[in-house]
Amino acid sequence: MILTNAEKIRRLPWNTALNANNTVFALLIYFGPAFVLFLNELGFSNTQIGFLLSLLPFTGLVAPVIAPWVAQFGYKRTFVTFFGIRKIVSAGLLLVPWVLSEFGTHTLLIYVTLIVAGFALCRAIAETGMYPWAQEFIPDTIRGRYSAINDIVSRLTGIATTAFASYVLGLSLGLDGFMLLFIVALVFGALAVWSASHIPGGAPAHQTHSEAISYRHLARVLRDKNFLLYVAGLGILTIGTTPMASFLPLFMEQQVGLSDSQVVLLQIGTLVGGLASTYLLGWASDRYGSKPIMLSGLYIKIFIPLAWLLIPRATDLSQPIALVITLISGSVDIAWAIGASRLLYVKVVPPEKRSEYMAVYYAAIGLIGGVSQVFGGRLLDYTQNLSGQFLFFALDPFFPLFVMAIVLTVVSIIIFSRVEADSRVSVSEFAGLFIHGNPVLALESMFRYYRARDERETVVMTERMGQTKSPLTVDELLEALKDPRFNVRFEAVISIARMESDPRLVEALCNILDGTELSLSVVAAWALGRIGDARAVISLRHGLDSPYRSIQAHCARALGTLGDKTIIPLLTTRLQTETDKGLRIAYSSALGNLRASEAVPMLLDILAHTTNEGARLELALAIARIVGHEHHFTRLLRQFRQDKATAACQSLNATKRHLHISDNELDRLFTECANAFAEGDFDRGISQLISLIRQLPTDEHSPTGRTILIECAAQMETYQAAHLEYLLLALHTLSAATS
Repeated sequence: MILTNAEKIRRLPWNTALNANNTVFALLIYFGPAFVLFLNELGFSNTQIGFLLSLLPFTGLVAPVIAPWVAQFGYKRTFVTFFGIRKIVSAGLLLVPWVLSEFGTHTLLIYVTLIVAGFALCRAIAETGMYPWAQEFIPDTIRGRYSAINDIVSRLTGIATTAFASYVLGLSLGLDGFMLLFIVALVFGALAVWSASHIPGGAPAHQTHSEAISYRHLARVLRDKNFLLYVAGLGILTIGTTPMASFLPLFMEQQVGLSDSQVVLLQIGTLVGGLASTYLLGWASDRYGSKPIMLSGLYIKIFIPLAWLLIPRATDLSQPIALVITLISGSVDIAWAIGASRLLYVKVVPPEKRSEYMAVYYAAIGLIGGVSQVFGGRLLDYTQNLSGQFLFFALDPFFPLFVMAIVLTVVSIIIFSRVEADSRVSVSEFAGLFIHGNPVLALESMFRYYRARDERETVVMTERMGQTKSPLTVDELLEALKDPRFNVRFEAVISIARMESDPRLVEALCNILDGTELSLSVVAAWALGRIGDARAVISLRHGLDSPYRSIQAHCARALGTLGDKTIIPLLTTRLQTETDKGLRIAYSSALGNLRASEAVPMLLDILAHTTNEGARLELALAIARIVGHEHHFTRLLRQFRQDKATAACQSLNATKRHLHISDNELDRLFTECANAFAEGDFDRGISQLISLIRQLPTDEHSPTGRTILIECAAQMETYQAAHLEYLLLALHTLSAATS
């Protein structure tokens, strides 16, 4: 039976329960610091500990051999069966004190080896079924977010488990403390088996599929270059970091000076560190792709071994600093883990060939993981007498492990960068998402956007997303553009106009401009001009031919803002015949932004025949833009509104100083004109300004500037102070000649 996504999602809590219960089991026995401390308590050497730990991954080599059988027997049936058997095998650890007392350390090593090997073999068989089964019952669309939620639950469980283990070992019960931990682990292990039995899917493969994963076809996986690159990168990273992580408890105990209880407690730091960022990273991997998340984690991971090398030894600060390092390490590890896992399932492994790919993958990481553990333990014994000082670093037996971790992490990054990505987002682009705008406010507004209960709240959150100017909100703003509520769509366009340019946002606005929702097309044209992205030029040019004047007007203004000089001939031609006042103002404004000096006579004529005060000021500004120094015109306008007499006087005096006038008559006119304005006698001041303009040498201004001044003089002679925009324009043009 083919499972629907709805059914898969409904049954996912059983997988969460499986992982939570298994987390308790794993941390208390084989995969937490307690197990390494337990082996050390038994008197095993570092090489022997490394060998025992290597059995866990080494047995993964059986995966390609048993993969066809697992597919025929059923992924779920295989996993549940051997997942349960490995708990029974692990129960043999409860007899360790008796074996030690009756037969000695040598026999105990053999006994523990058989238990670990039995557990590892059952684990390998079970996980050979789990990998393809997990690809089946977790939908790819929510894989990152579900992995994050699953990880949060597991980490919370892990924190409680680690605190319990630390408390028990702090009681100094010797081997009895470890036995108590193992009993608790087995109880939760049984609950994990029960939870696994409720997960759907994992049925035996059909005959045709089982033939497709025969031994002969497993070799075809090795021809996949992308898969090999992924495994190579993972292998290099495993060799570099696994020995360091495995023997870190011994480093903390032997070199830093922490007790067994304190060492185990550090595991909480790792769990909390990952807990703080896991959901964000899971959400981000689904949204922006796995590779940028994975590589971001690896880049920071380089510095973790360096931090361990510099940690103070045997001081009161040792444990707090170690806890901080583990917090950071936990965040980094979860970034790497979520990104790498999702990339494996979504891009590296083809779903239709998941059984053979996962079998080879599991075998490869098993071999590499086993070698790394044996090598790490052997290296630690080989360097047991290492001591001294190198630069800022204390030399000890663990120093080579940390250096190896740094070097091989760098090598793994180089390899992983060549693996095919599942999105077009690069690491730098992903990092930029959290640099531009206000990422904290963006995430908060996004969360509240999805929680909004009514139209008003949705509009408010849409507005806030635009105010953050964060690229994190791009997807939500695009979604808001498709909202069935008009006010939400309208606010989305306004909010997009506040954002930095983004190709998807520009394309969406262009589609609205070209669409049939006229009320939004108009504001979309304005928004495209405000964003200022040249990719909108083609759509805006098409908008000039719209049958609707409002769209034509906003497209013209937007193209003027974007500096599209190719439309100058079209706008000047249209101005000669256009009768609509709104369009004439819009075309004039656009020509002003485009610095179209050839249009100045036409703009002056339009200004002379315009009666609306606001439109007259906009036309004056358009002409001022052609002259240049727009900021001077707007500043002069503001000063006029506060004290026009003083503003006019100061402007003339500043112009006089910069012109260096040698003509006594001109100098007198400048002085008398400025004084007249200062005294508030605008009629006299304007009369003298007209005389001043007509007596200025023609070479003081460009032909365009001279044309403007002559027209301003003629209009001021007619209207005196009634039309102050001519006075403003004249003062601005005079000043522009000195800039």
